[in-house]
Amino acid sequence: MPLRRSALRASLAGLLACLSGCAAPVGGTRVEGPAPTRIPWSGPVYVLSWESEPNERPYMMNLTDYTTLDWMQWRNWGSPRATATGYVMDFSCGAQCPDQAPRSYPVSIIISGLVKRQYAAYYSHASVTPLHRPAPYWAEDTSSVPLRVPKP
Repeated sequence: MPLRRSALRASLAGLLACLSGCAAPVGGTRVEGPAPTRIPWSGPVYVLSWESEPNERPYMMNLTDYTTLDWMQWRNWGSPRATATGYVMDFSCGAQCPDQAPRSYPVSIIISGLVKRQYAAYYSHASVTPLHRPAPYWAEDTSSVPLRVPKP
């Protein structure tokens, strides 16, 4: 019986020594290389129009109830900050528009704030800046526009 207890104690002592890290190299754990970085998003990226229509690199979209973006040419789509140039179109004058054509002016557009959902990502913020300041008197302030994003 005493032999069995001593064998059991020796086995437990060996097991505890292994579990407690006695066999670890002197100086602790060695770390090699840089820390892992976040994996970039590789799924589809959309921007929702004012009517909540998903758009991928939209050529034209309604940013607000009164502001339509048109002729947009995008750069860096899918990155955290996509930029475009295009025009703001104002259709509010209707039949009273000069030459029956809507008013417009050239702009720079920045969309940012990627929000990831299950199978896609959506931009959550837009900023529209006139290329030739100041913006026309009739233009809506679109310097900071929150964009709709689907609920999780």
